[in-house]
Amino acid sequence: MGRIRKTTRTELTPVERGQIFDRWQCGQSIASISAHFDRPRSTIASVIDRYKLQPKPTFQNKPRSGRKPVLAPRAERALLRHIIKAPTETLFALCSPSKSGIQISRNTVRQTLKKYGKAKRKPRKKPWLRPANKIKRVDWARSEKKVKRDYNTVCWSDEVTFFIGEDGSTTYVTRGPGEEWEDKNLKPTFKSGRIGVGVWSCFCGDEMGPLVIVPKGERMTAERYRGVLKEHFIPFYRRMRRKYGPSVVIQQDNAPWHKAKTVQALLKASRVKVLFWPPQSPDLSPIENLWKQIKDILGKGKYRVKNISDIEAALAKAWPLISKEVLLKLNASMPGRLNIVIKNKGGSIKY
Repeated sequence: MGRIRKTTRTELTPVERGQIFDRWQCGQSIASISAHFDRPRSTIASVIDRYKLQPKPTFQNKPRSGRKPVLAPRAERALLRHIIKAPTETLFALCSPSKSGIQISRNTVRQTLKKYGKAKRKPRKKPWLRPANKIKRVDWARSEKKVKRDYNTVCWSDEVTFFIGEDGSTTYVTRGPGEEWEDKNLKPTFKSGRIGVGVWSCFCGDEMGPLVIVPKGERMTAERYRGVLKEHFIPFYRRMRRKYGPSVVIQQDNAPWHKAKTVQALLKASRVKVLFWPPQSPDLSPIENLWKQIKDILGKGKYRVKNISDIEAALAKAWPLISKEVLLKLNASMPGRLNIVIKNKGGSIKY
């Protein structure tokens, strides 16, 4: 059975308190003021006594302490420590006494999380990193900071596959209820059987490198990669050396064809300097972000692709659209990447 309220009295509003005090100052008696507001004389007298000694009375309610917090500061810290250790725990599980010392509601958990700047969110998807590779990533970042490299002199290179019908851009539509299935409000996809085009390219400083498309139905191999370097990259590399000086290097990941002896021999014979790259580190390379921008360009309506020929034609159109400012900004992001990967102890970073 619910608690029965024993009184129907209500609190005086700030306006009523002000009117009561004004009437008293104008000479009205407490009895007449009581009759006018239909309030007990003791209430009227209490209001007058409260404000008559104040030089400039204010009739607004003063801040009140409110209800005592459910969790004491020590209990809040205990709950927070558990959340930090086990961020995947559900709100229901966090309500148990084993987490904070008492049984609490999910709303209390939410309020405590908000107080400390935390909330339940979907986890970001990143490749799992081996502990040994995390150490290598930190060691590499620290050595790079000591070198103080000019990242405009790095030829960032990589391979990527563009799939038919792929559109990674975020699109919004303005519609009403029940209009979600109208053609104009849909984002179309195309059945392609995951057919795609393999591409190799690079950029250095503020210049895009050559665009090399892997023939249909074939994959990158050591022999093919050696041909790409000899025919396309090495001329570009020499031009970059004339532009930026002898400190120009090539960055490539640890794919098997990059490590092949024939490839290493070609780079050595051509006097191409190679930047050491830690394993499992695509997030440290700015060219990964460049691929995302190119995919966004391809995803726009006028560059919609439905077959391999369309992809190749769209890539040829998209290449000149990458501005020098974009490339310079990607290079400028490197010091931040180094700082974050050191701070994260070799873990994944936001890039």
